[in-house]
Amino acid sequence: MKKTILISFSIFFISFSSIANELSAIDAAKEMSNNLIIIDVRNKEEWKETGIIPNSLLIQMLSAGRTIRKEYISELLIALGEDKDIKAAIICHSGGRSSATVELLKNEGFNNIFNISEGMVGNGSTTGWINRNLPLIACNKECK
Repeated sequence: MKKTILISFSIFFISFSSIANELSAIDAAKEMSNNLIIIDVRNKEEWKETGIIPNSLLIQMLSAGRTIRKEYISELLIALGEDKDIKAAIICHSGGRSSATVELLKNEGFNNIFNISEGMVGNGSTTGWINRNLPLIACNKECK
């Protein structure tokens, strides 16, 4: 009986933790006025194709060879600074890279990092930033 309760509690806690670190595209757009930092971890071609979120930080996760860039973690840590309570949201194409980045930053001690799980284009069950007609600008100098 104790084992069943412990397993149930563990499953609930893990589920709650995942949900607690999710932020919808709509909520992220609203929170931008409250100094939410949005970090876009897609690649330059994706930024050029769709545009970028105004005032977002662009930190490319993957190299051309589709492996994590060696500078990636250090660039994230520099962008976020020393404050482990800074509020930031990570976005990618459809939620995979952003989810991995949230876990990475949680392991680095950051407490208020959120995954915009629907991503820029949606993930099959949600619409995504672009289809919700949320703010975008052309990617100019950042994409050269």
